[in-house]
Amino acid sequence: MLLLWLKALHLIFAIAWFAGLFYMFRLLVYQVENQDRPEVLAVLRRMAERLYRIITTPAMLLTLAFGVAMLAANPGYLSQAWILAKLVLLAGLVTYNLYVGRVRRRFAAGDFYLSSRQCRIRNEIPTLFLVGIVLLAVLRPSF
Repeated sequence: MLLLWLKALHLIFAIAWFAGLFYMFRLLVYQVENQDRPEVLAVLRRMAERLYRIITTPAMLLTLAFGVAMLAANPGYLSQAWILAKLVLLAGLVTYNLYVGRVRRRFAAGDFYLSSRQCRIRNEIPTLFLVGIVLLAVLRPSF
């Protein structure tokens, strides 16, 4: 029963984490497109900062915490190839999350070094992680 609770909490926070990641680059697109409107830009910067600090990063940390708790409750997972592949994708997703934070900080400082199109493309990256992670967790291939 404990493992089911851990899994449920892991999924809840993973969904929140992905929601934050999906929305963040959308806010950054809007910042790039509204550079000449300081009042709009100020609101978008504040929204992005709050999203990252209050939702995305805590959801990431809680997703990781409940994932580790599931592994502690069932260490046999670590002998299966699918979980190792999932952990590799997870490391990539954490790296992407840190990259998003760096981009957000640079934009907040007025350094719009990415175009609107580049932000839109980067907005699709979490989808690739999501598909891979879900397929591995549900199908549990043995490779």
